[in-house]
Amino acid sequence: MANQISRITSFVEKRRLGFGVARLIMMSGVNVRGFGPNDPDPPEALRRLEQVLPQILTPQEQQELTHLLSEAAT
Repeated sequence: MANQISRITSFVEKRRLGFGVARLIMMSGVNVRGFGPNDPDPPEALRRLEQVLPQILTPQEQQELTHLLSEAAT
């Protein structure tokens, strides 16, 4: 299963391009580019990402991301 940080990074990059990923890194303090699709999710890093996503994504995009992550978990 791909980790959530990798999926979040891909989603933000598709919606907000590289600038969105740069904002995600700056605002969360997590180097999301350092996580591969098979790396484990550090809980603290994931929590920090989840805190800043509402500032980067629209409510609709947040719903899409939540749906994507829940599908990946099943």
